[in-house]
Amino acid sequence: MREAALADEMGVSRTPVRLALNILEQEGLLVGESRKGFHVRAFSLTDVLDAIEVRGALEGLAARGIVEKGNADRIMPVLQACLTEEDAILAKGVFQEADTGDWKAINSRFHNAIVEGCRNDALARAVRANDAIPLAAAGAIAFNTTLPDLGFLQLRATHEDHIRISDAIGSGEGARAESLMIEHARRSRDNKKQTFSDMAARRHLEELPGAVLVLPD
Repeated sequence: MREAALADEMGVSRTPVRLALNILEQEGLLVGESRKGFHVRAFSLTDVLDAIEVRGALEGLAARGIVEKGNADRIMPVLQACLTEEDAILAKGVFQEADTGDWKAINSRFHNAIVEGCRNDALARAVRANDAIPLAAAGAIAFNTTLPDLGFLQLRATHEDHIRISDAIGSGEGARAESLMIEHARRSRDNKKQTFSDMAARRHLEELPGAVLVLPD
């Protein structure tokens, strides 16, 4: 991609195009080549799995920070609301593909509340940068709808993790909350790896934003 050609194609000046390309390069989505312009970066599955593990470490730090800074009371209502909404979905006793959108939104709110509740700008920026990697963000969930029972088990396991994390934060157990967040991310990493290896289930993964940039190892 060349700056001048993109500006002509979109009918804008080169300045906003240059700024956008530079931002995308800083986020790791583009790679600049001297005098040749930019090309879109491809990501391996290992890149994605590593990014999920990094997110777990950052979110673990945020969970511990919430307790250490005495901010738990500010975010517990949000976490409890998320758990209540998850309970309502799980009360159906079966996995329904129509629930995936709601679950993704709830999951994002839960994780964002922990990151924001820490009130650590440097940490929040690091999470946003890490989330730029395709399929690494908390909302990038793809359940195995080819096996509904497995999908339901994944939902329930995630919900149980959220309960334990919320309890640890609410009880002032910072170190435990940090450890649980790390383990939660590792479960997400393992689920993503399993889904990516199943071609039928992978179809749902490929519908997520940025998934087209992820190539098998």
